[in-house]
Amino acid sequence: MFDHRVTVFVGPYGSGKTELSLNVVQFLAPQYDQIAIVDLDIVKPYFRAREFRTKLIHRDIRVILPQGELQHADMPSVSAEVFTVFHNPGLKVIMDVGGDDAGAVALGQYKAQFEKIDHEVLFVINTRRPFSQTADQLIEMKERIEWRSRLPITALVANTNLGAETTTETILEGYAVAQEVAKRTGLAIAFAAIDRRLQQEVKHIIKEPLFLVDRQMLPPWERNIEE
Repeated sequence: MFDHRVTVFVGPYGSGKTELSLNVVQFLAPQYDQIAIVDLDIVKPYFRAREFRTKLIHRDIRVILPQGELQHADMPSVSAEVFTVFHNPGLKVIMDVGGDDAGAVALGQYKAQFEKIDHEVLFVINTRRPFSQTADQLIEMKERIEWRSRLPITALVANTNLGAETTTETILEGYAVAQEVAKRTGLAIAFAAIDRRLQQEVKHIIKEPLFLVDRQMLPPWERNIEE
């Protein structure tokens, strides 16, 4: 997993791309001298990786975000610092792209640069989100993202979950749909992202590599309880 210099996560709104990006970049950080997370999420996401900027920087993870007043703006405008992704061959990069095909517009402006570097574009599947329950819906979204981003998706990620309410059945039902998408599109499932507490229940059923996820993006009501 994550053998390419740049990994880009795309997918439907609410599929869990930001949570996954945060987990992946922190998992990989000890393995690289230079690593960055790029936040291209400009479609009013409920959470944004920029909320975790201080935590990531303390772990020597570079955080590339819109600057100044654009930091909280909802427009396809990002920092010129993003171009360092393409011109620094020693930089390992995880890129979190906004939900649905609208968010992919921000990605499309870098098509020419992506064509010159080693990268992968992973389509994140979570069938417990609206308009993402069936293979037909997911394939349609995949094609729309590819059209708007002008970049081909290279593999799938099975990431079906309900946050703290995730069960083994939740994961396996979503995995079956991801398998159908894989079969119909010819794309491989790169890995399955699994809540760490459920790995024993699914590790003998899911044939692809497992990436274990720890919940970090607690909603406000859970934050208030725990703080």
